[in-house]
Order: sequence, then structure tokens, then C-alpha cells
Amino acid sequence: MTKSRLEDKLALVVLGRSGSGKGTQARFLLARLKKRGVFHMETGRFLRAALERDNPTTRMARLNIMKKGGIFPTWFAAFTWLKELIEGGHADEHLVFDGAARRMFEAKLLDDVMAWHKRPLPLCIYIDVSRREAMRRLLARGRSDDNKEAVKNRLDYFPREVMPVIRYYSSRGRMIRVDGSPAPEEVFAQINAALAEKLGTGWPQRA
Repeated sequence: MTKSRLEDKLALVVLGRSGSGKGTQARFLLARLKKRGVFHMETGRFLRAALERDNPTTRMARLNIMKKGGIFPTWFAAFTWLKELIEGGHADEHLVFDGAARRMFEAKLLDDVMAWHKRPLPLCIYIDVSRREAMRRLLARGRSDDNKEAVKNRLDYFPREVMPVIRYYSSRGRMIRVDGSPAPEEVFAQINAALAEKLGTGWPQRA
């Protein structure tokens, strides 16, 4: 692992309301960066895997968070991606964060971790959809944790917790906003064009 290699590695933070299509766009980004070496920091998957264990912490999380559509404590969410860096050894790859960072503490922690590794600071991709559209999509997909109360709770915390993070990235010139209402391929076309403009040759125009 060399300093120059780390200095070339991107950290892309995909944010948006639940139902905005974050996971779909993250997969497009992963496909585009595949040849350059990329790892998917899929926080939701990491958290679900952690909850498969049975201990006091996971029992409290299942009862108070998953069933009610609450947000995991910052330390819990951050643990999952820190574990992938420290134990998984993914710090020398491009990183696509899907579902993190969703609170200010986590965003600043992620900045600190990337700076410590001498990597560029994260760039945020904000997929903007209305609350009404997000609600429609979530209820239509019929997942077990997408009951009306859980969906409402997840959508309620977005302006309170996640929007300050988006403003944080924006104020530092590290935020790209795209309209998340068109078809997924059209949304990615917006992302691709914005990244090409911002990163130049640092962004692959084709997979």
C-alpha cells in the first residue's frame, strides 16, 4: 500500500430519503469503478448481519429500531464500516458508502478516517426525491419493515438528522445533488455527468 495509491482513491457517500434509490445508484457506481477496485460500504446489509447475532445489544436494536423504523445510534452504524476498514482491509480501494454517513458525528468521523489514511475527503451524492414520492415507493415495494409506522419514522428523521449532513458536504464543496424522480438510468446519467465534471480524469467515463 503506497501513499500515491491511497491519494487516488475515491470515497463516495450516497445519501437521500429512504426509497430514493440509494442502493440502485450505489450499484451503478460500483459497476463503473469495478475495474479500478471498489468496495461497497452497504451499511444496511452490515447492520442486518449484525442483528442476526443474539446478545443484549442486538435484542435492543431489533426491538427499538428495526420494528419501529428508528435510526441506529451513530456508534453502531459507524462500527460496521470501521470494521470493514480495520479488519477487512478495504482502505486501499475506492469506497461507495450506501446509507452512511447519516448524522453529523458520523460525517466528521468519516472525514477524519479518510484524512488519517491520506485519502481524499468523501464526496456526497444527494439523490433528491420528495417525501410523498419516497412514501409511495416504500409502501409499494412491500418489504416486511416497510409498514406505515416504520416508513413514517424513517422519513421523519431525514430532515432532522440527514439534511444537516448534506448541508455540511455542500458548504465544503463536496456535494452533488441529482433529481431522483426519473428512471434509475436517467438518475445515474446525472450522477455520471456531475462526477465527470467535478473529477475530470479521476472519474471513468465507461466501465
